[in-house]
Amino acid sequence: MRQRFGIGLVAAGITALLRAASVAPTSAAPLPRGPTPTTVVTDPNAVFAVPQVPKPAYLIPFADPSFGSTVERVGNDVGAGTAPLSGTWGSDARHVYSKQQPWNSDNTLLVIENHGGGSPTEMILDGATYLPKVAPCDNYNYYDYRWHPSPAHPHEQINVDPTGKELMWFDVITCTKTRSWALPITVDYGIGSGEGNPSNDGRFVALGNNAAMFVVDMDPQPPYAPYPSVRIGPVYTYPPESLTTAAPGSWTIDNLSVSPSGRYVVVKFGSADDCGSYDMERVFEVDPGTLALKPHNMATGSLRCCSFQSRPNGWIFPLKHADMEPDPFDHNEDVLVGGRSCPSATFGHVVKVRLRDGAVTPLTDGVNESSVYHVSTRNLDRPGWAYVSWFKVDGRRFSDEIIAVKLDGSQSVERLCHIHSAADGCYRCEAHPVPSRDGTRVLFASNWAEDCGTGCGSSTDIKDYIVRDASTPVPLDVNRLALDEIRPNPTQFAPVIEYSLDSWAPARIELVDLAGRSVLQRELGSPGPGQHMLVLDLNAGTRTGVYIVRLTQAEHSVSSKMILRQ
Repeated sequence: MRQRFGIGLVAAGITALLRAASVAPTSAAPLPRGPTPTTVVTDPNAVFAVPQVPKPAYLIPFADPSFGSTVERVGNDVGAGTAPLSGTWGSDARHVYSKQQPWNSDNTLLVIENHGGGSPTEMILDGATYLPKVAPCDNYNYYDYRWHPSPAHPHEQINVDPTGKELMWFDVITCTKTRSWALPITVDYGIGSGEGNPSNDGRFVALGNNAAMFVVDMDPQPPYAPYPSVRIGPVYTYPPESLTTAAPGSWTIDNLSVSPSGRYVVVKFGSADDCGSYDMERVFEVDPGTLALKPHNMATGSLRCCSFQSRPNGWIFPLKHADMEPDPFDHNEDVLVGGRSCPSATFGHVVKVRLRDGAVTPLTDGVNESSVYHVSTRNLDRPGWAYVSWFKVDGRRFSDEIIAVKLDGSQSVERLCHIHSAADGCYRCEAHPVPSRDGTRVLFASNWAEDCGTGCGSSTDIKDYIVRDASTPVPLDVNRLALDEIRPNPTQFAPVIEYSLDSWAPARIELVDLAGRSVLQRELGSPGPGQHMLVLDLNAGTRTGVYIVRLTQAEHSVSSKMILRQ
């Protein structure tokens, strides 16, 4: 049965939900807290050793000692409750992939998976507080979904159902299917095998299988009749692609996606090719009138890989883990940004390819660089940057880091944090970083089982973390000592107490009777300045009556009245 977040949302900036036992800090050593730089580390040449940092506690931010960014764990301990939803946190609670935007279009919702024994298995968190908020609708046949990118549809997801025969828009708050299309062929792997996206306006999407593909106009505009009029392009069947001379008619499609503008479709082949890259990509153009697809001719002189240099009919320089975005430094041309994947190439590891003509621009210089792990350009409201995770290679630049790389070719970077995940042989342990739409936050996964001193997590306990760079600290609605709200009041059960702190000093909450006796104390630790929330579990022997709730920090205190009734 679907449950809703019935007690209301706390304001943006809540950083802890502290139940007395289940959410207590678990680190074996204190986390670094400062001094915290206020500017982003932009030096691309410095080599940073990965610092020894114990696993962070749930929803308690700390300062990354290398970069001054704020890092916060947003997945709770295994077995902890998911209140107000009915369920528990699993051992594999994280977002899906670097190319899938977990935040909705107005940043109020954040979708993750809750696997490894957790329930519900998909869960929507509050987009600012990261507390559980919404469980899946009972009538939602979700499989491969993306948030609708338009602010006009903040609660709708674009989804291909498990049969591969239906495309839909679904409102996850009202539990309503708002649009639906029967597909002309069975789609084997949803929206581009988990790596595709709709166009940036949410109008077009490309779907397919290993033999064919097509484009859907989900929101036809004049002169075309609006939805529910169906506008689906003709099915394009792949001819022999000749990835290898030995088997010209054999290939495996790894993923496909329409471009941000809707003008192109990029198909990435995941099977062997004559160049040895396993990452050959071909660009198809979309006829704006009929939505028909055909290979898009590239500039003859644009760089491609080995024998593909003489094949300008759609083929481009191969990239791994690549994502697309409009390039604001090039008249918003559609570009593909990813890791260099041509064995003979020697320039920087992060590369931009323009879809119109295949022009290649290295975005890093390649000198003493680690290797690219994953790339995301889901920062739709901060175009011109790509967010990249890097393999851990001691002594090399960007080792085990998440950084933002500028698309203008200047090789400018913003260095954000280290990953601390032991990911060898564990796909779900890989970081797969993905930025929020405005780029102020980056979500990444880690088991925090590497470079963690004496406070390591279990290698099988994978959780999501959020990093904010040093110039965009955790937003604070208040910077004061205050008891903001007690609800409900009067209460029969454990009340929810919203409170604000003005420093990193330790704090505590007490329940005091009218005789001045302290009947209950809760140590809050040092969650930091800003607004927080506590569910105050009352002792079984706490009697009905009037009490004073007292919040104390650094020898200062504030109080408020609470009535306990039967």
